[in-house]
Amino acid sequence: AACAQDAQPQQIHLAFAGKDSSGAATGMRVAWFTQDLPSGASTVKYGNVSGQLTEEASSSKSPTQYLRGHGYHHVVEVVGLSPSSRYWYVVGSEDSGWSDEWSFETPPTGEAASKASISLAIFGDLGYEDSERRPMEVTHFGLAKKWSATLSRWRLEALRDEINLIWHLGDIGYADDAFAHGVLGFGYEEVYNGFMNWMQNLSATMPYMVSVGNHEAECHSPRCLLLHAKALSNFSAYNHRWHMPAPESGGHPGSSMWYSWNYGPVHFVSIDTETDWGQGEDLNVLPAGKFGAPGEYLAWLEADLKAAAQRKAEARRGGLGEPWIVVGGHRPYGEIKGEHVALFSKYGVDLYLAGHGHSYARGRPVNGTAYIMVGGAGCDEMPYDEDDEQGLSCDSSGIRQGKTCEPGYSVPLGSEVIKTSRLAIGVLHADASALHWRLLDSVTGSTLDEVTISKPEAIFV
Repeated sequence: AACAQDAQPQQIHLAFAGKDSSGAATGMRVAWFTQDLPSGASTVKYGNVSGQLTEEASSSKSPTQYLRGHGYHHVVEVVGLSPSSRYWYVVGSEDSGWSDEWSFETPPTGEAASKASISLAIFGDLGYEDSERRPMEVTHFGLAKKWSATLSRWRLEALRDEINLIWHLGDIGYADDAFAHGVLGFGYEEVYNGFMNWMQNLSATMPYMVSVGNHEAECHSPRCLLLHAKALSNFSAYNHRWHMPAPESGGHPGSSMWYSWNYGPVHFVSIDTETDWGQGEDLNVLPAGKFGAPGEYLAWLEADLKAAAQRKAEARRGGLGEPWIVVGGHRPYGEIKGEHVALFSKYGVDLYLAGHGHSYARGRPVNGTAYIMVGGAGCDEMPYDEDDEQGLSCDSSGIRQGKTCEPGYSVPLGSEVIKTSRLAIGVLHADASALHWRLLDSVTGSTLDEVTISKPEAIFV
């Protein structure tokens, strides 16, 4: 093949990969984008000394292209690494050149994992840039004239030295809203690429874990439906770009729709709130869903939670395991309660985190599970008002997402402790003895809400 014209790696992002006998990840999946197709294999050079990248891992599979003329997506597994160690790396190929050098730290394993302290940033519904950089041509259909994801992006930058990973709970870059910034154009790929590069200095240095949201489903602008409807339907871009540890956790093969992973003292579960249990498939313009066989997803979820509950019980008896179970997904309590909440109660899920509603709400634990909706990071469907100092109630805060003001939607009925529509992201700190949650104001960095979960505490209903 001829040498590619533009095969410089960009949009580099990491996710946990591999699994040892204790359940800990042993490395990372390293993914990136090139505009053109390199003739050499997709390769990661790495080592435990900066500038001395003596090890190499390559993909046996060709890069994928889900939309003709719009670039190639690469992924390489770098696994079997030493735990709790820093590795430096570059990505690319011999013929087309290499990226800048980045580094990441591998997770602990065994007893060290159960005793570890970890911190992660958690939020949903972030979007890309703001209405000054990307002015709106359309402000109907829930789209805001003035909005900002940039402020939360700056807050993440300020947090980078104190967090170990990021978990984005769906509605990632709002590429499907690109039509609102240029009605007659096709901006889906430009926005998605822009978002990925916008995040690269974080996502190339720590795992950027994602859950699937409704805005990942399809591209529904007029030009997109005319020219690219099939190629960009049924979560195609999401599943080609993101490579979560579904193979290691028995999740759906070939996609990142549902999966789980262990990190430190926590078993994390990313659920599919969009398809495969009767939700979401009928909400899109184009057909979606049916990733697994009927019942496959919920059977997987129950089996995963059952195994996690057994390890949690062992950990609390003093053995090895994860003493906490944290589940995340895009949609909040009111939209997942029918099929999911009974499993959360049965298997001792400590915390459920969601987005979708473009605000924040936290409830007291119900049947042992605390529910939090943290979807107010600043997308183009969340109006931004710098004069909104409090944002503490549906009556006075400017919360405009109708359902989020319905009792029992964001969190279980009667459990609500706090609500705010301030631009904000969450930080979860976990160790063997407690989960500590903080909601940080994206503008000021001040703590808007915090809670510690340190022992079973429940309202049984």
